[in-house]
Amino acid sequence: MNEARIVIADDDPSVLALYKKLLEGAGHTVLTAANGKEAFDVAMREGPDILLTDWEMPIMSGVELCRRVRASILNTAIYIILFTVREERSQIVTGLDAGADDYLIKPCNHEELLARIRTGERVLELLRQQHEHAMALETAKSKAEEALRELEQAHSQLLQADKMASIGQLAAGVAHEINNPIGFISSNLNSLGHYVKDLRRVLEAHEDLMSLCIRSPSTAPMKVEEVEALRKEVGVDYIMSDIEDLITESVEGTHRVRQIVADLRDFSHVDSPDVSEENINQLLDKTINVAWNELKYKTEVVREYGQIPAIPCYGGKLGQVFLNLLVNAAQAIEERGTITIRTGQGDGHIWVEVSDTGRGIPSENLKRIFDPFFTTKGVGNGTGMGLHLAYKIVEAHGGHIGAESAVGKGTEFRIELPVAGPPEVREKQDEALA
Repeated sequence: MNEARIVIADDDPSVLALYKKLLEGAGHTVLTAANGKEAFDVAMREGPDILLTDWEMPIMSGVELCRRVRASILNTAIYIILFTVREERSQIVTGLDAGADDYLIKPCNHEELLARIRTGERVLELLRQQHEHAMALETAKSKAEEALRELEQAHSQLLQADKMASIGQLAAGVAHEINNPIGFISSNLNSLGHYVKDLRRVLEAHEDLMSLCIRSPSTAPMKVEEVEALRKEVGVDYIMSDIEDLITESVEGTHRVRQIVADLRDFSHVDSPDVSEENINQLLDKTINVAWNELKYKTEVVREYGQIPAIPCYGGKLGQVFLNLLVNAAQAIEERGTITIRTGQGDGHIWVEVSDTGRGIPSENLKRIFDPFFTTKGVGNGTGMGLHLAYKIVEAHGGHIGAESAVGKGTEFRIELPVAGPPEVREKQDEALA
């Protein structure tokens, strides 16, 4: 600090003039006040760097001035030096407790006064540096928080991209699964249309025969032969038999479509904030139905379900976890293999195991499979967020997910979920019991 702004408070005009001349000669800007009240007003108005004040002054003492300045200037650095003729240690402590930073015994040596001023300047400079450092830290903190928010947003967008990729893949499979029953229902309806036309011809021939029997009984036998020939031509007996099969197949097809749509509807609520009671065995069945197009061509799905209770959970989110595990298992099987799904309960948890007979995961990759962005798939074939998302969903339930694998033999994932439900559900139960 090259130049300080200094306020001097003293009721002796000669002292004020002496100190003013001394300090201005040292390059400082000096303002004077004849009493504590005037010094306080100047300090509030001018915001000086250093305040020199005598202890004994009319209207307001130097000690009271220190107290009022410290109480009023909360965010402004000001260095206060108290002049006193009192050398008692208790009196000096009183001044320092009132807010003085330093003190000088009057009459003071001019060199000592200038040295104390320089000390005050160094203290103020350190305070300014500290303040600038604090501001820099605050700015850095603000930027770090902004960067963290941007990172969280990017992470959320990547998770959403992975969800959309799963949904796109799922939609293609579901469309294929729906097209199959819709295709044979359409074919059956087309056949039924032809059958209706043929049966209409036979029915009209029967109506003509009945009319002849009434109007001209003698010609009726000839018409009977025509009707019989038409029945054989049309194949009435076959049509009647086939109609039953067509209707049965069509009803089964509509049931299949209705089941796929019902299962898919559960997956449309992946981000639902609501906890519901879910039978995990049934949820697994729904997931298998929705992912069937991914599974049926090269896997045999074996279900070994245990007797487990329904649990409070986010069903849509767990459905996405199971979907990721099943699709990954199918993709790990190169030609033909088996996916085995087991469930059970114990020690306050229900557990789900999904194992496959695929190519397995190398040990160096196994410890990283739940890391965000990690994938062993080719570029464009995966975001590396599927298993990370599964990990976060299971973690949010207060559960655990882990994996074991052997190259060339396959992989097994195990999920454990608390029977009592996610942490927020357990907290509400504890509050209700309290």
